[in-house]
Amino acid sequence: MATIREVASACGVSTATVSHVLNGRFQRVSEETRLNVLAKMRELGYRPPPKEEHQKAINTRNLGLMAEDLTYSPIFSNPYFGHVLDGILEASGLQGWSTTIFIQRMWHQDIGQAIRRNYDGRCDGLLLLAPLADSEAVNMLHQRGVPMVMIGSTSWLKGVSSVDIDNRATAASAVTYLMKRGHRKIGYISQGHRTISSSEREEGYREALASAGIDVAPHLIFSQWALRDEWPDGMVRQFLKLPASQRPTAFVCWNDQCACQAIEAFQSAGLSIPKDVSFISIDDSPEAINVDPALTTFKQPLQLIGKRSVELLIDHIGDGGRYAETVRFSTHLIERESVASLPVKR
Repeated sequence: MATIREVASACGVSTATVSHVLNGRFQRVSEETRLNVLAKMRELGYRPPPKEEHQKAINTRNLGLMAEDLTYSPIFSNPYFGHVLDGILEASGLQGWSTTIFIQRMWHQDIGQAIRRNYDGRCDGLLLLAPLADSEAVNMLHQRGVPMVMIGSTSWLKGVSSVDIDNRATAASAVTYLMKRGHRKIGYISQGHRTISSSEREEGYREALASAGIDVAPHLIFSQWALRDEWPDGMVRQFLKLPASQRPTAFVCWNDQCACQAIEAFQSAGLSIPKDVSFISIDDSPEAINVDPALTTFKQPLQLIGKRSVELLIDHIGDGGRYAETVRFSTHLIERESVASLPVKR
């Protein structure tokens, strides 16, 4: 495995210049030099060593798991994270690897230095849990040649594998299910286009309606990100402003948490679920059972997703030339009480 001196020699620059690139001090190097150094790091398989600068990097047999944000009691309050983590720890432990968890929001300032201080040399590779599409930290880690696998998101980076469900097919199945129950004015509630899985589910929703010859009007799409502090009450106000003939009779929600928040907001406004509005979602989290009425949703194999991600990452670490893979798991429908059947029009 290459050293920092070998990288510097291959680039024809000093070790200090390589250090500037590593620490994100880009104002001290030209853009051409920065790109040359990063390319040479990837080519030589360089990773900053875990201890001293002069020491050759060694495999730590430790994987990093980066999450965008983890609130209080993350395992119990975030079932997606908890179940994926369960699969990650089982798969890594069986292969004799440890796992370190990083919170990406801690790196928002001085990302280059934060990565150098908190990450470099501590892990042989990184699992990225549902990263946002414009993540500067993810892009910078990729530039440094860190082996990575994305979980719950499709990779936008060359050479990076990803593991998720088939988002388009699942959302399309949700639309098909609603249509079989008599619904034609079907809305979609998204997280926003920075969340890739939400965007892919919206694409599946649109494709299914288009196949049925139904146009998707702008008023049928609601975005949590666009509403921000007004979510979910702002959505209900927008819904109630629509003429009765234009209101969706059902919503496909990008995940269970979104659906449960929307259901409670509609109920607070005096609407009955599913009599007035039906909801279907994706996840099958504990929230789906605890909400009243219980939520119809598609179950994700989250532990399998976590396990497969670990297997892919360890394979990439062992074989730097391994081609990227896109792994997609299927989901299955869990029918509950949040979807009503509409009378067939004759």
